[in-house]
Amino acid sequence: MAKRIVAMFSMLVAAVAILLSSDLVSSQMIYSELDTMSTTVGYYISKEGGVTEEIKTYVKKEINASIYCAMEECTAIKKGDTYFYIIEKEYVPILFRQKGNSIQVKRSVIIGLYS
Repeated sequence: MAKRIVAMFSMLVAAVAILLSSDLVSSQMIYSELDTMSTTVGYYISKEGGVTEEIKTYVKKEINASIYCAMEECTAIKKGDTYFYIIEKEYVPILFRQKGNSIQVKRSVIIGLYS
């Protein structure tokens, strides 16, 4: 009887470990996706001078994420300024479901670097 209880308990612990590891792998995959997109978008932001509607729709279409400016003053940008932006994607984990989980990447680019 004790062997069966120990076996059931170990199966429960193994199941939780598998679910937790799948959450970690999924969140890392989303982070890598956001990081890759930030490289592409950084080039476009540098050429355009900020986050435009075309860039927002591109990010939404490609990876279903949102992008926005991460500075207090996003309108008075000139060539040579550093522009900070955030790409954010919602994530619903398997094991620890909480409201409003999101993974975000904050990056910067110099305006006019690729002109």
